[in-house]
Amino acid sequence: MAGEKFRCHPSIIVENSFNAFFSIVILLIFLGAWTDNTAVLGVLALSPVALLLFYYRQWKRTTIQFNETDVVIKRDTLFQMKKTLPYTKMASVNMNRDIANRVFGTAKVLININSGASATTPEAVLTFKQDVAERLRSEMSQRLYDHAISQDEEETIESLATFTPLDVIIHGIFSVPTYQTILGSMFLAYSVFELYLSMVTEAELGAGAMISLLMFVGLQIMPSVSLIFRYYHYKVYRRGDTVYLQHGLIRTYRTSFSVSRVNAVRVKSTLAARLLGRSCIEAEVVGLASEDDESSSPVLCLLKDDATQQRVLRELVPEFVYERDPHKQPEGAKRVLQIRAGLASLVLAAVMCIPSLYVSREAAALSGISGIPDAVVQSVLPVGTALVILAIFYAAHVTYRVVEFDAGEDLFTFVNGAVDRETVVMNYDKVQMVWIAEGPVARIFGVARGSVYMLSSIGSSRIMSGYFPESYFNRINEIVMDRITSGRYDYRLNSI
Repeated sequence: MAGEKFRCHPSIIVENSFNAFFSIVILLIFLGAWTDNTAVLGVLALSPVALLLFYYRQWKRTTIQFNETDVVIKRDTLFQMKKTLPYTKMASVNMNRDIANRVFGTAKVLININSGASATTPEAVLTFKQDVAERLRSEMSQRLYDHAISQDEEETIESLATFTPLDVIIHGIFSVPTYQTILGSMFLAYSVFELYLSMVTEAELGAGAMISLLMFVGLQIMPSVSLIFRYYHYKVYRRGDTVYLQHGLIRTYRTSFSVSRVNAVRVKSTLAARLLGRSCIEAEVVGLASEDDESSSPVLCLLKDDATQQRVLRELVPEFVYERDPHKQPEGAKRVLQIRAGLASLVLAAVMCIPSLYVSREAAALSGISGIPDAVVQSVLPVGTALVILAIFYAAHVTYRVVEFDAGEDLFTFVNGAVDRETVVMNYDKVQMVWIAEGPVARIFGVARGSVYMLSSIGSSRIMSGYFPESYFNRINEIVMDRITSGRYDYRLNSI
């Protein structure tokens, strides 16, 4: 591979031209109202030819050279460009295939340097024939992970756990955040109610019902379908110190990264998943951007039963498993949570007064609605507000009961979530900053909240704790500094 010079597959000329043409069409639709239609049609007719010529010249004058120590991408056009990507700074080399790649028999090689200002965008997206892309990825893996792996090997290696199509569907449906599910259900209920009202009053179905139905589809159906498509054929395994992920139904993803790039591990479960006895594992990984601009953290295990999830956790990332001795929140935290719940309830009740009175008057003025339907319409907002206030106080009670903090020798853990729960295990050596906040109410009861900042696949992430004595969070800072001064800090874990 050393010294080899490549050009991307010519199919990118068509792909880039199509994407640019689509943007031009959208722009012309907006400009059409203020300009002559003849001019718009002229631009529309000439733009495909111009785009094809432009991207052909760009493709012809762009080369990729794979050297012993780096990859150099050079473009010799009017606006020249030279990008040098050293192997020692690369965080991951991944491979994706979308519909266009399947049509042309190609694959995209994605090179990520690190997590920073461009954390959500790969430093290079290179399209080659599939066999060439496979060979280049394998040879680059040899330089990054000290071992090469071919597509044939990847196909034969067994996953650490079996993920059936039913597991993928369950993950797609029940890993959507509970608040999003509740909001989507409220829009669906409103649509059904509007339909019922139109049948009772024999009036036409209003536009509000259709908008609510679209909101339900956008909040609940689309995210679930997207997750099912994304994680179909899911497979995860580890070889040496490298974690490999494969999944995707239409667009396929093949991702690998060194365990040293993992900054934290999350065990997550939504309310529905917890009722099913299932949880999933995500990781905060540096330098794992994908070209589809999705900012989610990589999933190391789909929603599975807790026993399987714990086994995958121990076998895949044992570096983030330790014997925990968790601390519950002190009594002062309960008082702070109750005061916060009371203030939130007062604000909610004040905000809902005017809408409740308005709906009540409008319902009384409607002809054709009386009896039980009339009572339902007039009481829906006050009853809904009361239920939400009860939910706020119940959430405060559950939050006090479930939140935990644990500081081990090499790792520490935050447990959060009244409804959707997550256990985040972090390494002291990966901590960028600990931010301690102590509001006036919390100060009265002698507690504070800590926020831990670390690098992630989206640039940076913040993991917030519950209410604990300030000394707990000062201890994290002390351990981080002590590991640096005593030499226990492993610089190889932060070699980016």
